[in-house]
Amino acid sequence: MSEEGCSKGRRNFLIALGGIGGASLGLAGAAPRETPMDRFYRASGKNMCVSPSSLSTLRLDPGALPNDLTLVGTRLMKLGFLDEATQLYGQRTGKKVRVIGGGCDDGLISARSGKAHFGELCCPVEGSPAAGMHWLPVAHDVKVVLTSPDNPVRNISMDNLRRVASGEIQNWRYLGGADRPVVFIAHNHCPTYLEPVRSALLNGRESWAKSAMHSNTDSGHLRQLARFSHSLGVDSWVLAMPYVKRGQLKVLSIDGIPPVIGNKTQADYPLRGPLNLIFALWVEEHMRPYLDFLYSEEVQQIIAKRAVPILRKEALTQGSAPEYRG
Repeated sequence: MSEEGCSKGRRNFLIALGGIGGASLGLAGAAPRETPMDRFYRASGKNMCVSPSSLSTLRLDPGALPNDLTLVGTRLMKLGFLDEATQLYGQRTGKKVRVIGGGCDDGLISARSGKAHFGELCCPVEGSPAAGMHWLPVAHDVKVVLTSPDNPVRNISMDNLRRVASGEIQNWRYLGGADRPVVFIAHNHCPTYLEPVRSALLNGRESWAKSAMHSNTDSGHLRQLARFSHSLGVDSWVLAMPYVKRGQLKVLSIDGIPPVIGNKTQADYPLRGPLNLIFALWVEEHMRPYLDFLYSEEVQQIIAKRAVPILRKEALTQGSAPEYRG
């Protein structure tokens, strides 16, 4: 693949890493003359199109880490709570922290190549290209079942949701609704990872129903769901919440359990995914204070607005971060 073709896929991510217009919670410097891709190649010493499969060829250099604590990856964590928590952390400590959005691959590449202290994943670490790295879970992302507000259906069973995903059910009358086709819209999210929604609904199958519509982006997926009066799809509550609050979409319960944030009932809700921080290098003075802050009661309340927080004790038990345990 050409350098130009490779750069298109991660243009915004690399621009943000370079501090030239990216969304960060720190002071952005003046734009350098070299391109972000040139700078990344120079730092890695490789003229390659960077992907998770090529990460083993990258040599980690602690000196290449940014001066300011930097987090890169899934925008579910960025929008869900990291932006708000990090702004508060900066106010309390006077320290600069950059939180840069993107996807799981961006978080993995950044952490493995020494361009960020933490990468962010909205998928399980085990069984993914990040397997073998150190990691900590921070929260559970709530995956909500979405349809039109005009749809009279209020609940769907997990079994029927799987049958819709497989194409076995294609009409709302089998779900307690009108005699109308189900417009099932699948989100082609994190295709190389054990993405939670795909793992839960496909039961080991490789593809969605042949009748399904597809979307490759979060915003496109939600716009399509809001467009059709008899749509059905699953997305993160972090991203869907504005659409629900504006009355463009509504949330269905699963087996009678609503995905209510901050409610004990939510603990039994069957559809959610992990929000993890991964790292390849440990920098004590930067990383421990920030993690301590993330697991504080104050930030747990921030996380609980849009996700389900995980306590530090649970995180240490579930994750793999020996440096932080000490």
